[in-house]
Amino acid sequence: MFKLLSAIYSVYLGLLFGLSLILVALTYPLAICLGERRKLAAIYAINRYAMRVWSWLCGIHVRIEGQAQWTPAPVIVGNHCNMLDMPVCAIACAHPVKVLAKAEFAKLPVLGFMFRTFAVLVERESAESRRAGVKVLNAALQDGWPIFMFPEGTRNRGNTPLQDFKDGAFRTAIAAQGPIQPFVQLRMRRIQRHNTLLFRPGLIIFRWLAPIDTRGMSDADLPALRARVYALLEAELRRDDPDFAATAAQ
Repeated sequence: MFKLLSAIYSVYLGLLFGLSLILVALTYPLAICLGERRKLAAIYAINRYAMRVWSWLCGIHVRIEGQAQWTPAPVIVGNHCNMLDMPVCAIACAHPVKVLAKAEFAKLPVLGFMFRTFAVLVERESAESRRAGVKVLNAALQDGWPIFMFPEGTRNRGNTPLQDFKDGAFRTAIAAQGPIQPFVQLRMRRIQRHNTLLFRPGLIIFRWLAPIDTRGMSDADLPALRARVYALLEAELRRDDPDFAATAAQ
């Protein structure tokens, strides 16, 4: 019976999410005619409002912790969990950012149009595409845009709190000599069951952590910086996420 109810709820959640995307996408043409900064500010406000309504209708409460007056750092990094990453991060980001995302998103109906509007799309298997993406991100940093990246590169489908981090986000932060803004998403597997398409209502916690200064660092400091951020996020997950706290206690 529980699986049946979970399946029905999951279909409801998915249909409502799809409808929300269509309604949001219909508003994008109104913002595209604005200048770049006003356009992204409008798009992020629309996304955040729509995802808050969606989460409320689905019985998913997203609690934002830390830095009530959030001023985004140049490079924002956090854990890459599951299909809920997009709506949760949309709710948590109160200011527009430049998002690094997989080029595969561009092929999806509706969602592809949306991502082409506000994200930097990169083909992970193409070195040329990755280099081009880095150039776009560096230019965005020069223009004062915060960069939002998942250093794991893809969703965590394993049993550990985090996958290995890639270097890109940390190299970008060191090159910019600007702080890294870490965040952690907690209780995500409580809502979407691990490696399934089954969901249930409940609480998700999105927690902003203290920025990490990179002034004076060089590429030689990259491994230590990457390890420091990894350890910080892992500690939060093992302490406060029920799916990983139990394994930490064993």
